[in-house]
Amino acid sequence: MPKAFIVVVSLALLPMAALSVSPASTTDAPKADAAEGLLSCCSDIPEIVALVAELRIREDRIAKALSSLDEKNAEIATARSALLGDLRRLKSTKNRTGRSKTHDQQSVEDDISRLVAVYESMKPKDAAVVMAALPPKFSAEILMRVSPEVSARIIAAIEPEKAAILTTYMGARSASLN
Repeated sequence: MPKAFIVVVSLALLPMAALSVSPASTTDAPKADAAEGLLSCCSDIPEIVALVAELRIREDRIAKALSSLDEKNAEIATARSALLGDLRRLKSTKNRTGRSKTHDQQSVEDDISRLVAVYESMKPKDAAVVMAALPPKFSAEILMRVSPEVSARIIAAIEPEKAAILTTYMGARSASLN
């Protein structure tokens, strides 16, 4: 009966002894002292000895797992800094590319504005002859940009079949903008 009482008391004290063997300590001496303290009065009880041995094995596994996690966290930090560097580089490249693209778009808009001014200054019959020779999509774009009165006069001067095609392209352009 006294041995059973000692086993019960030892098992009740085991969680407190396990807490004293925490990974927060930096030396192995306190860990060994705690395990030895637990075994000092119960070294003749095989269950306690086996339990202490199992706790030591688990403690080693936890220490190895924490070490592995620290290594992986360092790898992640290195990868994160590399990715942030790449992201900054890509954003700066995008900004430089975006500026030149905007400049190119502005040049195209300026060219189209000049063409629109040329066609608006022409006589409608002369403009119609030239527009009939241009690709329909390009002609429709110009007709969409000139004033409605000039556009109407030019379309009226174009052959009905070609005028219908230009009007279709103009409608399709308007529909795509909406």
